[in-house]
Formats: sequence, C-alpha cells, structure tokens
Amino acid sequence: MKLIKYSFLISLLVMFTQCSPDNEGKFGDTINRSEQIMGTWIIESATQVDLDAEKKSFPDFATKINITNAIAGMPFSDFTLQIDNGALTTSIGNSPMAYVVSEGTGSWSWVTSDAINLVNKELGINASSGIETQIDGENIIFYIRTFAGIVGDAPKLSLNYERFDSDNNPVTRYEYILAKQ
Repeated sequence: MKLIKYSFLISLLVMFTQCSPDNEGKFGDTINRSEQIMGTWIIESATQVDLDAEKKSFPDFATKINITNAIAGMPFSDFTLQIDNGALTTSIGNSPMAYVVSEGTGSWSWVTSDAINLVNKELGINASSGIETQIDGENIIFYIRTFAGIVGDAPKLSLNYERFDSDNNPVTRYEYILAKQ
C-alpha cells in the first residue's frame, strides 16, 4: 500500500514540475478595420426583415424575405459603395437603394458600440460598430453586423440599415451582404 501511495505522490510531483506554457509568443498586432473596409463593394444579396414579426419570434418565412432580385430591372447589384480614407461614394445605378441613401459622396466616420442605438438586443441587432455618413444633407448609419468574412479570397461585408416609423420606432431592417470588387 505504501508503494502505491509513494508512486502516486512521485507521479504528481513529476507532473506539476514538468508543466510549462505551450506558447510564450505574442497575440499579434491590432486589426485596422478601416483598412479592411476600404475599397469598392457591390451588393450580393439583400434581405428585408419585419422587426415586429422578429420581435414576436415568428418563423423566418414570416419574418425575412430575400429582395435581391424582387423588382425586375432594378437589381441591388447595381449599387456600388466606394470607401476610401475618409470619403464614401455611392452609385445607385438601377438599384432600389435610392430609398436608403442618395447617390453622391460624403465623408464617413466610425460609430462604435458606445452609441446605444447600435446594440438593440430586443430587435436582434448586436452590431459592434457602424459607418456614419452624410450625403446630400441626410445622415445615414450602416450597422456592421459582423466582420467575419471581411478578409480572404472573397471578402464580404455585412451591413444593416433600419427604417423608422413616424414615432421613430424601427419597423424594418435591411440586411445587405456586399462583395469586395
């Protein structure tokens, strides 16, 4: 019995004295999101979300509709978003994006999670940041839903835009997946 007890203690001693960190390296540099979003983007898909139905946990078929090619002759893919260092340019083409943003150029800046309107868990939005711009005197905020997929061979950017009723309550969210050109 003593042999088993001593063997166990020796094995514990050896085990704890042999432990060391596997990796003593650095975590890496801070990611510059501004550099990642710069470039020309076109809409690959557009989805309209009924926020009241989403809030009531209705199924997806009653909540979301793919509107990418819903209007004949007005493809969302005609919309171009050019993001440069401090400048944002929109080109509408034949897309129905004129209901969201005017065609033109404006400056842009980051809106971070410090802004309370970017995180609205009740409506299912959990954006960590957004792009705020002003074109033709109209302020627009595009919520960035995720940065997943923004790098790689086929970068994608996920932007959201909300429409509000006359009492300033959000009623519809548009989710756009943009592909970098």
